[in-house]
Amino acid sequence: MVVESSSSPIIPGLTDDVAELCVSKIPRSSFQITSQVCRRWRSFLRSQHFAAVRKLTGTVEEFLCVLMESECGRDVYWEVFDASGNKLGQIPPVPGPLKRGFGVAVLDGGKIVFFGGYTEVEGSGINSTTVSASADVYEFDPANNSWRKLAGMNIPRYNFAFAEVNGLLYVIRGYSTDTYSLSNAEVYNPKTNQWSLMHCPNRPVWRGFAFAFSSKLYAVGNGSRFIDIYDPKTQTWEELNSEQSVSVYSYTVVRNKVYFMDRNMPGRLGVFDPEENSWSSVFVPPREGGFWVRLGVWNNKVLLFSRVCGHETLMYDLDKEKGSKWRVCDQIKPSASQLPSVLINF
Repeated sequence: MVVESSSSPIIPGLTDDVAELCVSKIPRSSFQITSQVCRRWRSFLRSQHFAAVRKLTGTVEEFLCVLMESECGRDVYWEVFDASGNKLGQIPPVPGPLKRGFGVAVLDGGKIVFFGGYTEVEGSGINSTTVSASADVYEFDPANNSWRKLAGMNIPRYNFAFAEVNGLLYVIRGYSTDTYSLSNAEVYNPKTNQWSLMHCPNRPVWRGFAFAFSSKLYAVGNGSRFIDIYDPKTQTWEELNSEQSVSVYSYTVVRNKVYFMDRNMPGRLGVFDPEENSWSSVFVPPREGGFWVRLGVWNNKVLLFSRVCGHETLMYDLDKEKGSKWRVCDQIKPSASQLPSVLINF
């Protein structure tokens, strides 16, 4: 029997630095197999040094991270899929109690940030005495497969709009613990780990959503036909009359267009083009015995997740001819009801 030594070469005949470059090209979907080659490979593949080598060589893969909720709503966990649809397993749950009305974004291309939300007193609904808003912020780093707590927001809030613009995270409006509607915003700088309060137009809206376009922040409030646009360079807001009022409960951005599910448009997928300031919609195939509830993006395609029906996923391919764009996505099969999803590059 051959006993491995910690000083054994990663690949016989090659120096370790050259061998590390070779091994760094292995896709993560093959890690379970390649980690069985030897102890050195297993140790290297699990190390932060491996992530650093991959970054150095430009070997980056895109992963879809889907936040799942069990049928009873008590368990929340993350499932991870690679670009081929292989389910790679789970990442650790977010620290702290289960929250609702939170935000999930990606900073620095590969770090998931989970922020805000509210918790409820056991056995009661949402009202001024039973909801506790949170200012907590956590960051997941795939390099070490763990969460860490970041600086908290200045004001605890939930049901807010949010977006990443040029590496900064913006949080707009929302509600506080006393269900008071907030008319301010905050911006987070990951380089300094600091939040700064900022003014934003005061609009009586219910949540809404936000996105980045042309290095500017677009904030769309449900129930309002106005879009508030913030320019970080001039630190000023301007108002755009979109001439359409929406009631959006899920959205995603693909190729600079916003795709959304609107409570006022059952059976349709809304599309907003910020460059043209135009609205349109496309037909969504009905699902017998279930309904579509969340949107996501994967390989530059729009994903539509089902609440029931075996948690089926529908895919809208923008490159297909009209009439054949929708199809069932056999590769992405979540194991439970889907909440938000994000893409990370790692």
